[in-house]
Amino acid sequence: MYEKAGFAAADADRAAGTVFTFVLGSALGPATEVSLNRRLGRHGTDAEQLVADAMTRATETAMHFPRLRERLDTAAAEEYAAAPDNTFEFGLQCVLDGFEARLTADRVGPHE
Repeated sequence: MYEKAGFAAADADRAAGTVFTFVLGSALGPATEVSLNRRLGRHGTDAEQLVADAMTRATETAMHFPRLRERLDTAAAEEYAAAPDNTFEFGLQCVLDGFEARLTADRVGPHE
């Protein structure tokens, strides 16, 4: 697929590896959360309360940083804390757009 798009063999392998790593990384967060909740639940620990406490501490820490504080002090703070529904699609599209830009730059050649 990547070679058909115009990548040389080695770059096609790198591109495939990039997409694989992005997909794997995107899946690890939710999988880790499920696993952590199960483990903590078996030990009688309230996983939801631990996460809520951690988020409270993270928010308190963020208040020391002007840009984060600005984001958290807005009406959209709740949206900022939760990833939008299309986060995966957005990220993957950015990766693919980068591939396209790379191919276009390779076709144009070096700028002198």
